[in-house]
Amino acid sequence: MNSTYYQSKFLNGVDFFARGNEPNWTLEIDFEKSMNFATMDDIKVSTPAVEGIKAQDSDVTLYSVKTDSGELVVTLIKDNCQDNMSGENFSYKVRVEAKSPADSSFKTFEGCGKFLYDIRLYDIYVMKEMTGFNLKKEKLQKGLPQFEFNLTDMRFGGHAGCNSLSGSINVVGNKISFGKLMGTLMACPNMKVEKAVIGALNDKTVTYSIDKMKLTLLSGKTKMVLKKVD
Repeated sequence: MNSTYYQSKFLNGVDFFARGNEPNWTLEIDFEKSMNFATMDDIKVSTPAVEGIKAQDSDVTLYSVKTDSGELVVTLIKDNCQDNMSGENFSYKVRVEAKSPADSSFKTFEGCGKFLYDIRLYDIYVMKEMTGFNLKKEKLQKGLPQFEFNLTDMRFGGHAGCNSLSGSINVVGNKISFGKLMGTLMACPNMKVEKAVIGALNDKTVTYSIDKMKLTLLSGKTKMVLKKVD
């Protein structure tokens, strides 16, 4: 599967995608709306989305739901997983137990899956707007804050007008979770913007959206609008 395939799924509302072989099956989860499971031999079960139950001692989440159209028990296990036919690597092992109204017992399917995200985030952006500030590049040592999102290594880098910043990120759906940000310690005449940027992103989970060339980040009451660098 290429990135365009997963991007189309994400834009259609799919947050998590999984698949398996022998028989071929797919699972699509929209955590706000639905879970849809289908196999090549005509098993199809669609259910509303439900809250996951997380294990206390491991990175395992279980989703269980019963409707008139059937039952699904989905287990997501955070672990490296390789598709045994395509060789594609995934970040989750997935087990699906499915039961249609006509079945007397569950059928179990195992495969691999991953959370989807907007691949357009993988780029360099310069900040144009930020809540509480009238941004002007001539008033900042390095100009307007500039960020780069590297989704291959899940890293974040750039500067906030003065010091360089970097750190790990995790992107799931329309959320970016920033780790502890590291930075240089240079003193600049105007540090207010930088302090606000660090306060909004450091060890925080923010919501993002992309419309054409603009990236919007929402962290609490702080909104940042950035434009893709040409």
